[in-house]
Amino acid sequence: MITCIRQLKPTCLARLAPLTILVITGIIFLNTLGNNFIENFDDNLYILDNDIIKHLNWYNLKEIFFTFFEGNYHPVTLLSYAVEYKFFGLNPFIFHLTNYILHLLNTLLVYLFIRRFTGKVLVAAITSLFFGIHPMHVESVAWISERKDLLYTFFFLLSLICYAKYVKVEKKKAYLIWAFVWFLLSLLSKSAAVCLPLVLVLIDYYHDKKVSWQTFNTKIPFFVFSLVFGILAIFSQRSVESIITLPLFTVLDRVFLFSYAILFYLFRAFFPLDLSIMHYYPVKINGILPVEYYISLPILLVLIWGIFKSGRFKNELIFGFLFYLTTIFLVLQIIPVGPSLVSERYSYIPYIGLFFIISQLFSHVINAGGRPMSVIKIFVSFILILGLVFYSYLAYQRNKLWKNGEVMFTDVITKYPGFAYGWYALGNSENLKNDQEMALKDYTKAIELAPDFAGAYFNRGNAEYAESNLTTAILDYTKTIALSPEFINDVYVNRGNAEFAENNFDAAVMDYTKVIQSNPAKYLAYLGLGTVEDTKQNFDAAIMDYTKVIELSPNYVNAYFSRGNSENKKRDFNSAIVDYTKTIELSPTFAAAYLNRGNSESAEREFNLAMMDYRKTIELDPGNSSAYFNCGLVDDTRQDFRGAIAAYTKAIELSPGFLEAYVNRAFIYYTLGKYQMAIVDFTKGLSLRSNDNIAYYYRGMAELNLNDKGNACSDLASAQQYGNPMAAGVLKQYCK
Repeated sequence: MITCIRQLKPTCLARLAPLTILVITGIIFLNTLGNNFIENFDDNLYILDNDIIKHLNWYNLKEIFFTFFEGNYHPVTLLSYAVEYKFFGLNPFIFHLTNYILHLLNTLLVYLFIRRFTGKVLVAAITSLFFGIHPMHVESVAWISERKDLLYTFFFLLSLICYAKYVKVEKKKAYLIWAFVWFLLSLLSKSAAVCLPLVLVLIDYYHDKKVSWQTFNTKIPFFVFSLVFGILAIFSQRSVESIITLPLFTVLDRVFLFSYAILFYLFRAFFPLDLSIMHYYPVKINGILPVEYYISLPILLVLIWGIFKSGRFKNELIFGFLFYLTTIFLVLQIIPVGPSLVSERYSYIPYIGLFFIISQLFSHVINAGGRPMSVIKIFVSFILILGLVFYSYLAYQRNKLWKNGEVMFTDVITKYPGFAYGWYALGNSENLKNDQEMALKDYTKAIELAPDFAGAYFNRGNAEYAESNLTTAILDYTKTIALSPEFINDVYVNRGNAEFAENNFDAAVMDYTKVIQSNPAKYLAYLGLGTVEDTKQNFDAAIMDYTKVIELSPNYVNAYFSRGNSENKKRDFNSAIVDYTKTIELSPTFAAAYLNRGNSESAEREFNLAMMDYRKTIELDPGNSSAYFNCGLVDDTRQDFRGAIAAYTKAIELSPGFLEAYVNRAFIYYTLGKYQMAIVDFTKGLSLRSNDNIAYYYRGMAELNLNDKGNACSDLASAQQYGNPMAAGVLKQYCK
């Protein structure tokens, strides 16, 4: 290896370069493996709260491949999450590890593509190294929800490698077929892959210096699928109204926004400073954009003119720049999507074109004639190494900001304190931590900055609901509806929940019904209706509503659990057991499902099964006093008094105010003739419920058995006063 480095043998460097690049990239991004989910920015939607990935069955596979998800169609990406969840659950390390490995593989594929494409090891090495370590790529790697970037790039590069081989190896159709297969998988990972056919045309241009009909003829299937998936992408975005209008910007404004965005990514390729997960649209002052937007267009036009008028490196410059433009064109907000004008993750593939240009220029300088280490060569090498070190440091530091949502959006607020979205997102993070007090402050700040921010009102309402501030929560939900009627599906459900909590059942039913009229597939509205009917003891109606939830969402755990509860109250214990069993199948750690199934089994006198479920409840939730109490009931019924006493005692230790546990333990003591201990427990029970005629009666009987006639007669008199029918006869006999 040392000899290889000293002599700079091409074959040795070809073997050594990719390993070195992977080691450097791996070290820089290693600290992403300790990060958590960004729970307030898409990771909750794609992973944490996504039922589709949590059950790898035929129903969910159909959902993954035949429906849009959160405004996107990327089934391969969702499938990757489902496989991870299947084997590792919600372990953030595993999800980050997959992203980490994919980025390393993509870095290697960039090297292989450029080397096959140009035949130059040095160009391939520098291009792939810049790709691997650039700080603008942190977002794609450190953000689990951007798995789609990594996956589509992986298949995109495999397709380019196969096509480059097709071009250079006697036009063998097998390479073209494989290029198409990888292209299809890339499309299924992210629709941004639709630009690949144009990149293939660029490859032809680079090699042949011309573009002809034959150039396009071989790519007709590529263009057809590109068109199909492009249309799918538009429909998928419209399915969640992600495509927005920008009434503040004229057509001319949008031209300047477009040119600014191109230069933004171009400038950040060399100077990746002031990075942020959000880069907002500019604020117009007196109808005027900031000056940098206006000067961006002439700068861009001069740059393009210079590239096409360049001399010796015209071919490399045109290929690299058009690669950049072609792959970034669709994300330049021509059709506005979301609140950001530019996003760092969009640079992931496009920068390959820019790094290709840099690498070609560096290769030319290093391989130019003259002294081996001229001043120019030393200077250029120094600048390159300095840039690589600087980028590595920035990337390593930026990885840390992706630790969690709170850290990330605190950084956003630091850079954009006057924009509402950062405060809103930070509030979401605090809400998820159950720090509603801070969340409410941040939502209020967001509303101060953007009084028409419907999402901030909605989430502030959610935080107020969590704090049991039901009246103010309802006001915020109502404001949300006034500002943004498209929120109907969620806001009406949540407002209905708040009205239900205030016992305003009629208003709650009206809100749930409004949702169902607008969107009959919104199962949470049926769940709300079921809850109202259950509370009103209309159990048949509740069961029908819960059944509708299950029809619409067969894997929704709470629907089975709630239906089981209604069936249990209806005394249809066998049906309840079936639903609790399904609940447990879907959620094996659902302690309450074991507890309630045990209750139904106990009602059916299946005491052994009931005890197994109560013990499982205790295993999952050791502080569950009801589970111990119910164990006591079963032991009591089976006349295992020692076991019953132990269970009631444990229930009392966990819940010192557990009235029934004291009374039941007192009855056992009374039955066993331990009258003094029974008196102690009856006394405790009466301190918790002073009008309990049964406790007075049996405490009096225990006192009679201890010859404490005075206290016994007093307790029996109280028992009679509170309606105990047996007390009168005993009083007449013993207390004349």
